[in-house]
Amino acid sequence: MRVRGQLLTKQFPIDHPVEKMRAWRTLQVKRLGGRRSKGGSFAADVDSFLAKPEVAAQPYVHQTAHSLALWVDELGGDRDRTGIERDEIEAVLQGWLQTYAEPTVYHRRSALMQLYRVLDGAGAANPVKDTTCPKSWIPADHSVAFDKLATIVAAMPDWSYPKKGRRERSIAKLVGQAIVQVGIRPADLLKVRKTDIDASASTLRWPASAKGKGAAARTVPLTPGGLAALLALEAAGGLGAFNPEAVSHSFKRAARQVDGDATTIHLYSGRHAVGADLYRATKDLATVGRMLNHAPGSRATAQYAQGANADVDRAAAAALSAARQEHPPVQKLAKKLADRRKRRVLKQIRRRS
Repeated sequence: MRVRGQLLTKQFPIDHPVEKMRAWRTLQVKRLGGRRSKGGSFAADVDSFLAKPEVAAQPYVHQTAHSLALWVDELGGDRDRTGIERDEIEAVLQGWLQTYAEPTVYHRRSALMQLYRVLDGAGAANPVKDTTCPKSWIPADHSVAFDKLATIVAAMPDWSYPKKGRRERSIAKLVGQAIVQVGIRPADLLKVRKTDIDASASTLRWPASAKGKGAAARTVPLTPGGLAALLALEAAGGLGAFNPEAVSHSFKRAARQVDGDATTIHLYSGRHAVGADLYRATKDLATVGRMLNHAPGSRATAQYAQGANADVDRAAAAALSAARQEHPPVQKLAKKLADRRKRRVLKQIRRRS
């Protein structure tokens, strides 16, 4: 469908109810400023919720809006929100859990829970409250060997062609190199400026992050490869001037060339690889957290180190074995037995004499 000149597409299963497909179409018209929903409808309540200043100011409000659009699609946008019952919500959750990861469904459920809490008040009846709450986070190892990541970055195009006959150095490749070398988030790299890079001290002032519990700005040391990657990006004018989504697509295309169409490697794998290699080298989670600018005590740090757990455990077992062999227990029992026997023989000799 096309709304105000913008082409929108969505795929539905072959047996998807026509009413729900029409509900999605109606929602897109409302979302893009077309025909407005009737007052009191679920879709209108979603619009009112997203328009509230405390909601609109949230850094990830676009993700909340996307989750609520899915709820409108499933439950129907023209109905009265107060008529939505707990069992309806539970049925949708169970259907999603058959297809999507638990954290994905958790965030969708949280968006609907927040809508009821904000519009009706914290103490009001909330049909979402007693539904199944999926796991919010499942630690998983997404690290990849550095050599493979370097090969993928090398496979990314060296040049871009913004206009016919005009060739420019590919910023996407330089960004990919910086992420693989430093482990910085694309969103944080967008905030880095020339003054944050100290080439003489080989350090980076890592910008503050609002992700999770948030993390303050921190100065971290850089490897020679990390410093070179950041300086190359700065020299090409790429600091703060790239599209993370475009970089991710370019990296993914290169990953498919190197690792096959079914590859699970993505741009964020570079950050996981840095975390795993740091833990493999230092065997200290606190150091990994500081070097990746995690909030102190963040539970995410253990996930980034997960790829090195086996190597670190083997090294720990070897170190334990070596420590126990260096200081074997003193064997005095044999000497005691020899002295006791000697005294007994001497006693027998004295008796005979």
